[in-house]
Amino acid sequence: MRHERRTTEGILILIPSFIVLGFAQIKLILWLGLILFSIASSIVINVINSFASKYGLESEKGTILGTFRSLQALARAIGPLIASFAYWSIGEQTTYVFGGLLLLCPVFILINVHQRFKRMRLMPTILVSEVKDD
Repeated sequence: MRHERRTTEGILILIPSFIVLGFAQIKLILWLGLILFSIASSIVINVINSFASKYGLESEKGTILGTFRSLQALARAIGPLIASFAYWSIGEQTTYVFGGLLLLCPVFILINVHQRFKRMRLMPTILVSEVKDD
């Protein structure tokens, strides 16, 4: 469960970095926001890729990771397009604050996944050999 915790921490660092970038009026604040953003994104991207590689059978790993990487590329193409429309429509501060707050959605999803994994570990496992036919 270290993956979920590190991803959550990285996303929680991304939120203030967005807000700092949105309100930066001087170079020092801009640099602070960029440093926070780069640290957080380096954590999140690597941990999420590692987390995705844990799913599926060995024969499915290539398909899973290929699909995951394709979705990441699609998000990198569509995300800036949507953000630039928002930036020019509603302003930079509102766009960055809204973008930062939207990052709470994956945090809640990760918390939910973490709780489900905990419940799955607590559930008793029944081996096929233990099941008796009546």
